[in-house]
Amino acid sequence: MHTLYVVATPIGNLEDMTYRAVRILKEVPLVLAEDTRHSRLLFDHFDIHTPMESYHDFNKEEVTPKYVEYLKNEGDIAIISDAGTPGIADPAFNLVRECVREGIDVRSVPGACAMINALVSSGMPTDRFRFENFSPKKSAQRLHLLEKLKETADSTLIFYASPHNLVKFIGEIQQVFGETPIALMRELTKKFEEHLVATPSELLEHYKKCNPKGEYVLLFHPQGKGGL
Repeated sequence: MHTLYVVATPIGNLEDMTYRAVRILKEVPLVLAEDTRHSRLLFDHFDIHTPMESYHDFNKEEVTPKYVEYLKNEGDIAIISDAGTPGIADPAFNLVRECVREGIDVRSVPGACAMINALVSSGMPTDRFRFENFSPKKSAQRLHLLEKLKETADSTLIFYASPHNLVKFIGEIQQVFGETPIALMRELTKKFEEHLVATPSELLEHYKKCNPKGEYVLLFHPQGKGGL
């Protein structure tokens, strides 16, 4: 049996790549990546020449058995996502789960993770938190989720948010939770990183003047704790 390495890569700033991550990616015989063209830029920057193959949402069911057999009989594998820690809202989970089921050793090589980055700099309570991934695409579904969370959640809630429905989502949070403080973290570790912590009314007023751009992490506490 060999080892599957779950290797975190930078979410923006290449200086956040760890020495260990570079070493592992150079030493393993095979790297799996969500988008090999995207990851090639990372490899070129750190002078990594390891063979790379695609592992993504559209092929994960088909190719997972092949890589499980590779790990059993041929050698180690490192898996990376487009950015951040693999397995957090991405297909690496599927391979990790199958390796655990098959008794294959899985080792995480820690590094950047957008939701943790956002949480620790948000001012929201960090003793308990709940990651909800991206919110549903339809407004009715988002409102249903928020109403459910209002009844059950007692920890900081973390969402990934696209710019396309961000303003609507803020309005829906306001509708369900009132003027609870919201933290918005945009383009984390990148050149135009921005942190906003404000009430829904203040954020909605802000986005009347400028359109949302980039990828966001949105955080709030259902009981209105923290942030302000």
